[in-house]
Amino acid sequence: MIFVRVFVAVVLATVAWCAFGYLFTRDRKYLRLAGRVLAAGAAGALLFFAVMFVQRL
Repeated sequence: MIFVRVFVAVVLATVAWCAFGYLFTRDRKYLRLAGRVLAAGAAGALLFFAVMFVQRL
């Protein structure tokens, strides 16, 4: 479970970094990158929990 916590912390830190990058530069590439990282993080979390669920069956 430590892996999940580290993964979530890295994803949130990356999204925050991209948000600050957008706020300071007004370049929309940072918002697109934040969206992609957030979507990939959500997909990774769903995959992890799906594997945990199947393992319990």
